Amino acid sequence: MNTLQKLTIATALTAAFGSAAHAQSINNYAERSDVKKFVQSMHDKYGYDSAELLKEFDNAEKLDKVLAQLEKDKPNPNYKKNWGVYRSRYIEPIRIKAGVDFWNKNADTLKRATQKYGVPEYVIVGIIGVETIYGKYMGETNVFDVLTTVAFDYPRRSDEYKNFLEEYIVLARENKMPLRSIKGSYAGAIGMPQFMPDSWRDYGVDFDGDGKVDLRNNTADVIGSVAHFLQQKGGWIANEPVVYNVEYLNDHPKLKELLEKPIQPSLTLRQINEYGVGSDAAIKPDAKLSLIDLPNGDKATLYVLGSQNFYAITRYNKSYMYAMSVYELGTSVMSARGSSSKTISSKPASKSATKVKMK
Repeated sequence: MNTLQKLTIATALTAAFGSAAHAQSINNYAERSDVKKFVQSMHDKYGYDSAELLKEFDNAEKLDKVLAQLEKDKPNPNYKKNWGVYRSRYIEPIRIKAGVDFWNKNADTLKRATQKYGVPEYVIVGIIGVETIYGKYMGETNVFDVLTTVAFDYPRRSDEYKNFLEEYIVLARENKMPLRSIKGSYAGAIGMPQFMPDSWRDYGVDFDGDGKVDLRNNTADVIGSVAHFLQQKGGWIANEPVVYNVEYLNDHPKLKELLEKPIQPSLTLRQINEYGVGSDAAIKPDAKLSLIDLPNGDKATLYVLGSQNFYAITRYNKSYMYAMSVYELGTSVMSARGSSSKTISSKPASKSATKVKMK
């Protein structure tokens, strides 16, 4: 190898290592001004030692795979929603069997949660089953790294995730958990119920009285916390159904106008009747309702009337399809278990609801 070749290789290596060092410096969160500003706010609000907290950010890893997944998750205006396909992911034999096992093992705790919060067992079971198959899939991504990455490297959701990050840091201190010791979903959700950090702090309950809230390993706390969330944030109404079937009072129901109403139920059945939509179910005169649409791709759309309790489930996840899956998984588990419940006054609405094409 001649002198010129050696110099060329040396120059290339220097440039490569220099670029890597520069990139590492850029991605070192502890050196960034926006992170330092955040750390200062944590010191001012909660008394954190700034130097110690910066050390934690010094070890944080930027997760490009999380940023890529968030981009992939952005709404696609050309995507045709398909309730049948979505439903098949959750209302299936393996998940139903796991739900029966979970219910049998935790029957007393589920009953106690229903008595205290008014949320029926089948709904609690449905949520935990849809979220993680009863703790089987809780996520393997470092939560601190997720929240840091999105808070400081994903502008579209930066403010939201800075709040999650703040809540998580406080949560970790309250529960004596090392910041980088917790794993969760790529979105930063934690434990069997997939609570975000603020929901853990706001709605997590010590349901077995052991002096701490553990949503990763303690099923009693998980059950109590899900019920508490639905009652407090969702405004759950005890002994009220989740959905009702739809029937049409004329040949030209004003479905589009009803769907333009707010997601939170705001109309009584009498008011909905004025749009040519009704139900043969027994519905209280003062109960507030909303029309729920579940598109089926190129096939007919499914419609049901959602109660305040359907809306409560959408406070957990705003997707109508998610809420309906929770309802149907829960009722399917209940049926498979051979139970009956006074909290359900009719068969699952999706079995009898009307399918029509939007006009």
